[in-house]
Amino acid sequence: MTRLLRLLAALAVAAGLASVPPAASASAPAVGAHPARWTVAAKKVPTRAQWLADVKAAMQGFGPYVRQRVAAKSGDEELAVNFDIDNTVIATYYDGGGAIPRMRRFARMLDRLDVAVVFNSGRVATQQARTVSQLTRAGFPVTEVCLRPKGGALVVGKQRCRDHFADEGYTLIANVGNNDTDFVGDGYERAYRLPNYGVLG
Repeated sequence: MTRLLRLLAALAVAAGLASVPPAASASAPAVGAHPARWTVAAKKVPTRAQWLADVKAAMQGFGPYVRQRVAAKSGDEELAVNFDIDNTVIATYYDGGGAIPRMRRFARMLDRLDVAVVFNSGRVATQQARTVSQLTRAGFPVTEVCLRPKGGALVVGKQRCRDHFADEGYTLIANVGNNDTDFVGDGYERAYRLPNYGVLG
């Protein structure tokens, strides 16, 4: 009887009649405002216009901070900014893969200031060539792209990539993402958390 009940419960989950409680998410440091609508439990996503406004709010002060950090860098420092990809620089949810205009402008600003633009994504390593092509077609300067090994844990992959960039001699002056997993760990000076609303990947 117990086995039958377990089977019925599993079928109910598969059919959407029951839900599995989500795993607890780690907290993340961030710069910028966090409107309450970002964490609503209803899983309702705002309009594209509201999302872009929230992206703007989250990135408030990024430009002045980068310019100040560049002006203060030591002679031998190689500065870089670490970007997540999906719904951080590429509008995967809203636009099906186009650039987020504000983020492209920031990336180009970094390139002009001789700050490396490095990407650190949960996409698997087999997507490397396609990911680089997508970013360059969308108009992003790309210094390097680091993806996680197939089957590797997302949080571990994110930290591994930051460690990899550090091993190459980069100082990550900022880390930009839209998920808690983007900010777990260390290896960066400032964090900029973009809206996720509990549903964007």
